[in-house]
Amino acid sequence: MIETPLFEICRPKQWKTISSKDLSEHGYPVYGANGIIGFHSEYNHEKPTILITCRGATCGTINVSVPFSYINGNAMALDDLDENKAYINYISYYLKYRGLADVISGSAQPQITREGLQSVKIPLPPLEEQRRIASILDQADELRQKRQQAIEKLDQLLQATFIDMFGDPVSNPNNYEQVELDNFILVGPQNGLYKPANMYGQGTPIVRIDGFKSGDIIDNKEFKRLSLEESDIEKYKLNKFDLVINRVNSPEYIGKTALIRNLEESTVFESNMMRFAVDTSKLDTYYLLFFLKQQFVLNQIANKRKDAVNQSSINQQDVKSLIINVPPIELQITFSNFFQKLEKNRNLFNQQALNFDNLFKALQNQAFNGTL
Repeated sequence: MIETPLFEICRPKQWKTISSKDLSEHGYPVYGANGIIGFHSEYNHEKPTILITCRGATCGTINVSVPFSYINGNAMALDDLDENKAYINYISYYLKYRGLADVISGSAQPQITREGLQSVKIPLPPLEEQRRIASILDQADELRQKRQQAIEKLDQLLQATFIDMFGDPVSNPNNYEQVELDNFILVGPQNGLYKPANMYGQGTPIVRIDGFKSGDIIDNKEFKRLSLEESDIEKYKLNKFDLVINRVNSPEYIGKTALIRNLEESTVFESNMMRFAVDTSKLDTYYLLFFLKQQFVLNQIANKRKDAVNQSSINQQDVKSLIINVPPIELQITFSNFFQKLEKNRNLFNQQALNFDNLFKALQNQAFNGTL
């Protein structure tokens, strides 16, 4: 299929940026680098317009504005799209599929310029074919979004159930005893293992900080591997119902915690996290895992962390001194059982979401290779 230069079907432009003091809560939506950032009394785009994030860490992200909106200078607006040649949704899908990493310049501050976009070309089948392709991708994308929304609703249900059972930990309306975590710890906290990059490739699985989100339960999955002596494996081996907590990272990720559950192989953990285990006769691990996600704990961690250039950290004493609300163990276990039931549904939904993602990618490949 013949590819058409992007500049032949539109006119990329960066508009004047509205300062934050001129934004309001009402009016026309204002688009910044990553979507709507506020509202303004004027608009500069009457029609939906494709936006390319052109500054910062999310450089190259594609969005489409709603009608009657203001697009500021942190996004490149693809103005004056030739609707006789190009259908907006098709162009948006193609740019997301293609990616724009090859046109990003700058190291300290990534950016996309008009000059960089001049090398971008787009396959343009007839308009009706573009609409057909976009319609198919719309339907597949809707399936992905609905499944993701279902996962989010499960998360919201779990949080609502926690608050209903225990109240907001900050106000502690049930007057539960508040105890330092150290009183329940049987093992650890222990810092993880550091090995140089040349030892990675094969051998023992290792849980790394990019391998989980806060509140995750870690079962068997594909981990990176590294070559280790048996003594290292024995020292850093994770056990069922261990908790791992992030100790070194950017501030927003400090303290993210996961629960180790089912690992078929001996698996270790890396140096920028700690692991610990608690007395489960007094503190249920699922209750604790979810409690450590609460703003009450995040506020404590924010007060304890040590900030340096580009990263922050907490230490073992910081973890031991975290204040935990301790309801009756029977109530903790009731929540734990509910948590685990929801987790089964969440795992099912996650697998379905992965299947929908794979379907969407396959359809994209077919669409833009001319075989859909």
